[in-house]
Amino acid sequence: MKRRQLLQASFALGCAPSVLSRAWAANLPAKAQVVVIGGGYGGATAAKYVRLFSDHKINVLLIEPNAQFISCPMSNLVIGGSKSLADLTTSYDALSSKHGVTVVRDKATAIDPQKKTVTLQNGGSISYDKLVLSPGVDMVFDSIEGLQAANASGQVLQAWKAGPETLALRKQLEAMPDGGVYALTVPEAPYRCPPGPYERASQVAHYFKQAKPKSKVLILDANPDVTSKAGLFKKFWSDNYKDIIEYRPHRQQPLVWHPLSNL
Repeated sequence: MKRRQLLQASFALGCAPSVLSRAWAANLPAKAQVVVIGGGYGGATAAKYVRLFSDHKINVLLIEPNAQFISCPMSNLVIGGSKSLADLTTSYDALSSKHGVTVVRDKATAIDPQKKTVTLQNGGSISYDKLVLSPGVDMVFDSIEGLQAANASGQVLQAWKAGPETLALRKQLEAMPDGGVYALTVPEAPYRCPPGPYERASQVAHYFKQAKPKSKVLILDANPDVTSKAGLFKKFWSDNYKDIIEYRPHRQQPLVWHPLSNL
């Protein structure tokens, strides 16, 4: 069942998702152990509320390799200079100190549903009564020839996963001479977070308008039009960045990636 169908079904029955979560937690024995894989929005929220809905009786372990959570949806503001990466960073300390969630700094490498165990990258395994999978998504670099090498070189930065690449892309923009061009390709829909590329283009243009007014943002979109909030984005660009943003629809995405194709 898809998440949207689950939500629709829950409201059709007159209960919010939180009620479903309470029922799910209530069906577990008092000494049960719930393991959550992934400490993003979904995993951290699940870990917190399983503890809350069980009155902190159910033991919850969160498996997450990172010490801190960085909000990816807001990371374009770092590229545009409106926020710092520190503004978007939250530690997992509150989950432990306030809610009693045990945070395991490791990565899950295998799951045995018969034995109900999770194998860890650094060795050992953890048993569970219930398992929550929320590992998030990652880039598929081998989908375009040369993309992996270009990204590894540091010349073509995706920066769609907030963190070091976000700061590196910001530094590239700062180092770029006034009059340069930042090119951004938008894949054919459907893709994750449709507004994301257009938000990034807007944030880069925001920076250029203040610091490098002769520079340009070139949007090469594989789609026939802006895929999310088209009217809003195009009006905003026309009103604020008419001489900075150039939007080109119906642009075929590259089959081979050149190291200098992003900047």
